[in-house]
Amino acid sequence: MDKILANKMELYYMQLINKVSRYIELDTDDIDLIKSVFQYELILKDSSIIEVGKIANKAFFVISGYMKYYKLLDTSEELIIHLYTPNNFATSLNSFFLEEKSKEVLETITECELFSVSKSDLERLYSSGEKWQVFGRKLMESFLIEKEERIIEQISLTAQERYMKLLSTQPEVIQNIPVKQIASFIGIKPESLSRIRKQIY
Repeated sequence: MDKILANKMELYYMQLINKVSRYIELDTDDIDLIKSVFQYELILKDSSIIEVGKIANKAFFVISGYMKYYKLLDTSEELIIHLYTPNNFATSLNSFFLEEKSKEVLETITECELFSVSKSDLERLYSSGEKWQVFGRKLMESFLIEKEERIIEQISLTAQERYMKLLSTQPEVIQNIPVKQIASFIGIKPESLSRIRKQIY
């Protein structure tokens, strides 16, 4: 059983290593460092891992499962800012890096397997060599580009076009996340999304 678990963990670390390798070239020491700072966590469905009013002290890499990052409105509705899928990094950037109390919630939609890293361990990673500073910069650039693209989409695309783009680029989101949450993410009411889906299918 221990051997099976060890093999499973090795596969999970390879998933993370492959993601990091998109940004920088890794050697054996780098891989050992990754394994020393990223810790495995299994989080149950519907669990809040970053809460309003608390400082986010970890960043995450999604091995499996789906998460939502949202702002809770005065009406108790969730305004979903981002949907996190496997092979992506997730946290509250302002809270994690500026050590401010979070104004948003990061919550699992399904059971999630994650790697977590504390801010102190991430800083240890960055201070271990210039390549890791390059990794941090490139990762932040990718976050900013994605954020800008999402803002442009919300302004320039119709609701149907936004849904169709999500369907073509991230079909796993459509398959695994409830319609109500997808509707919030693309900025429309669930009933409007239901009408769009009827027209398409």
